Amino acid sequence: HQPLDRVPCTIGATAEVRQMLLDHFATEDWQVVLDALGVDDFARIGLRYTGPARFNDYGEPLGLWGVGYRTVKLPTGGSYVERVDHPLAEVTEVAELEDFDWEDPSDYDFAGAAEACRQRHPYQVTMAGYIAPFADLWDLFGVERALLNIALRPRLIEAVLERTMDYRLRQHRLLFEACGQWLDVTQVTDDFGCQNGLVMSHQHIRELFWPHYRAAIALAHEFGLKVYHHDDGGIGEIIPDLVEMGVAILNPIQWKCANMDLHWLKREFGRDLCFDGAVENQEILPFGTPQQVRAEVRKNIRILAADGTGYICGPCHNIQSGTPLENVLALYDEVRVSGSFT
Repeated sequence: HQPLDRVPCTIGATAEVRQMLLDHFATEDWQVVLDALGVDDFARIGLRYTGPARFNDYGEPLGLWGVGYRTVKLPTGGSYVERVDHPLAEVTEVAELEDFDWEDPSDYDFAGAAEACRQRHPYQVTMAGYIAPFADLWDLFGVERALLNIALRPRLIEAVLERTMDYRLRQHRLLFEACGQWLDVTQVTDDFGCQNGLVMSHQHIRELFWPHYRAAIALAHEFGLKVYHHDDGGIGEIIPDLVEMGVAILNPIQWKCANMDLHWLKREFGRDLCFDGAVENQEILPFGTPQQVRAEVRKNIRILAADGTGYICGPCHNIQSGTPLENVLALYDEVRVSGSFT
């Protein structure tokens, strides 16, 4: 919340959009693209798994806790990796969790993450770590069963969250200890929103998830880290809770969704939150004209950076395959043109 010379910007993009930009700038180096667009962005440091290999009965590799994935092709030519195997999908009783392998949270290359942070910290804001209690439930149960169990079997959900969060907190303490002074930001994040509001009641979120959020945010603050929260959709109802718990950066600001008026967000929470994203990409970025994209960027800067700070401009989710190159270029050129405070 200090005054800036200009509005910083970020980019999120599918693999197809990244390749389109690499081709446009005639390079194989993504950093060349970022420099050409004027993108600042976070240095997002991953955490490499080093534990025992996991495979299903068909010899296919599995993720954490035995979650399986599949690449799904899109009509636009793009693709997404989707969760398809959910190891707790048929579990209905707490007792069934006792024989489940909750794995070892130390099975990661923490030293490698620390070295990556050390190298990038002089040049970028470094971000590492990802705690998402609700998303872990999607992985383990599948989205539909997770939501049904939240309504019908809250004790089962509480028991699973106790185990997943014990893993996450121990894993992230090791990460933060390793990265030390080279780490600036970590994610405590989820997706509680949809187009028309929350995916479940505010009461369910408050009772089931906020105790775990408080523990995760307290751990981040113990190491002097800022907390970044990604949450799609119409989440306006829970933003006061996020501020009270200590979230500092809110993404992606999907203002087309319910309860996400930009003027209200800046007026009510601009003293506490830095807003990240907000350039609309359900309609304007993929289907609008370059002029409409520029107008969208100017509007967001005018509202969310009205006091000369507190806004990171970028798409309000990954730029999707099929988005015209001209619109992507217009977005970042307009940040340069309209985002200067000097």
